[in-house]
Parts: sequence; structure tokens; C-alpha cells
Amino acid sequence: MTAFKKILAFIIGLALPAIVFVSCSDNSAGPTPDKSLAGQLEYLNRKYDIPGAAGIVFSHDGISDLQVSGVRRAGYPDSLEPADLMHIGSLTKWMTSTMIATLVEEHLLEWTTKPADVIPNLVDSVDPGYADITLLDLLRHRAGIPADDDFDSIPTLTGTLRQQRLQAAQMVLKSPPAVTPGNYRYSNVGYVIAACMAESVTDQDWRTLMDTRLFEPLDIDAFFGWPTEHDPSQPWGHVLSGGQFTPVEPSIEPPEIDFLEPAGFVSMNLEDYSKFIRLHLQAMQGDPHLLDASTFSVLNTPVDDYACGVGVFPSEYGTLYWHNGSNTFFYMVTYVIPDKDFSIVIGVNVGDDSIMTPVGRAAETVLTTLLE
Repeated sequence: MTAFKKILAFIIGLALPAIVFVSCSDNSAGPTPDKSLAGQLEYLNRKYDIPGAAGIVFSHDGISDLQVSGVRRAGYPDSLEPADLMHIGSLTKWMTSTMIATLVEEHLLEWTTKPADVIPNLVDSVDPGYADITLLDLLRHRAGIPADDDFDSIPTLTGTLRQQRLQAAQMVLKSPPAVTPGNYRYSNVGYVIAACMAESVTDQDWRTLMDTRLFEPLDIDAFFGWPTEHDPSQPWGHVLSGGQFTPVEPSIEPPEIDFLEPAGFVSMNLEDYSKFIRLHLQAMQGDPHLLDASTFSVLNTPVDDYACGVGVFPSEYGTLYWHNGSNTFFYMVTYVIPDKDFSIVIGVNVGDDSIMTPVGRAAETVLTTLLE
């Protein structure tokens, strides 16, 4: 694996298809786990040695259950607390899309705006294959932008993160598309280009735009980066080493990938994360805030099974909005079922591939128990 592929491997989103209520039970030997949220989180600790797990169940108008289990850091006694931060990974994408929608409503951007319309020094250099891609194509992963695995190398990006995103956008859009635009290809860099468009028309960096246009209006305390970058006592990320989860510091994540933050570099506690999902649930229940109903409709209407930062799937309970996210040291998964006015989120402070299905199964076990 090349150096750049190793770097990009830190950013994961929609890494596994949703289980979507198929075989929610775990038939492993041992006592049947409690199907409550608290019971499922404890089972993740006990069965899979996950150090810390947090979960929340809520509707459009409030939280019905918030539970935590385990510790902030393996090998240390400090218990995970309900207000602790968790890294949300690619769940950031739905947030970035929502922030950008505020710019569309103000006509600073349009869903049909093309990157070359607003990003400097692109008009004469953009590859013909990208000539007609739009902002909406980028947010739906249908612009033909390369996926992480398509990159073998990349020149060193310099300057501020905003300047690095501009360089990345200019570089990527000068080369031919990875796939024919209009076809789905999950791309973190596509969200970098969308963020670059937002930065270009506002002359503000992505972090400022997220704070002023999304987090502050929703009264969300969000942080950029790992939880421990803001408070050493917050939950640590963990990596699987020698058959057990070992705590690691944020310095393990190379700074070369920081320009990708619009695709997945946010930490917050679950109550604050629920405020964001409730914004969308409220709109789906006919009570939109922050944005017009028509704008929420664009954000959450998929092409096939992906909308703007969220997967959309059929389920026996109605349409399911689903996404997962990880930086390979934390993992979080979200299920939203508007027809039942129901959401569940589970986050853990490990991100190894081996825990993704168990975490999804735990979420679905709670979901089906509460909805049946």
C-alpha cells in the first residue's frame, strides 16, 4: 500500500452496508444479552472487549434513553460519561451538506453551481469530464470524483487547511473522472471540493461556516479533531494490537489528511449529535427549522440509495436513513426512521472493522425491540 493510501485509510464512511434488520440476534455461545440499550452496550464491552460504548434513542421532540458503558481508556478506571465526546467520522458529511444548504437558500450557491463557477483558477483547467458536475452531484457522490483507493500519491499540500482544500480541488479536477459522472462513487475528496466551493463564495473557512451556520444555531458544542485534543481526560481512540484494543493518541493520525475534515473530523457528545438529527426529523415530521421544507427535501431525497451525506434504504418500518463513520479509532452508526419518529445512535471508542457488524447489530436489536 502506498503512503497516501495508508493516510486515506484513516477516513471511513459507509464502510459496510446496513444490516437493515436482517438477523439481529447474536447466536454466539453464552447468555442471551439484554435487548435494552444499556444491555446491548454492556454486551459490546463484555463480548467484544470494546472499552467504551455510548448510545442514544430519541424522537423529533426529545431523548427517550441515553446510556454509556465501559471506560474512556482501556486499562484505566475512568468510566465513560454521558456528556463525553465521541468522534463521529463520516457522519460529518450530512452536517457539511446541511451547512452548505444554508448557502443555497441565500443564493450564494445553487444546487446546480459547478465547481469552476466559483473555485479560483479552474475555468481553463478543469478536465472536460468534470465540465458539467454540480454541487448536488458532489454531495450525492455522483460527480465522478476519485474514491480514496483511487489515489496512489498526492503532492504535498501547503498553507492553511482552506488553502490545502483549494489546492486539492484544483489538482483533482484537472484529471479525468474516476468514473463517469452520474454514477455513484463514495468520495471524501468530493466533500472537500464542495467545502472549497462554500469557502470560495463566503471567504470563510469550513470550520467557521460550520460553527456559525449550523452548530451555534442548534446549540451544539462541536470540536474539530479527536476528543482528547480538547481535553486529555476525554475518551481515547483505540487500535487492535496483539488481540486487544490499545489506546492511542491523536498524533497517530497524520496531519497530511487534515484537509479532509469536511468529510469527517468532528467530535461531540451524543446529546448534541441528536440535536442535529432531530433537526432533520422535525423537518420530516412537517416542522422544519433553520432551512425551508423544500431544502430539506433536496438534502434527503436520494438517487438510488444515497442522498446528501446519508444513505437511504427501505426497511420493514419505513424509509431508513443510515450512515456510519470512523477514523479507524472510533466508530459511530446512525439509524433514523421518520415513519416511526425514531432514531438510535451508537458510538464506540474503537474503529476496527471487526466491531462494525456487532455495533450495527446492537443498534438494530434495540430498534426492533422498541418498535415491535
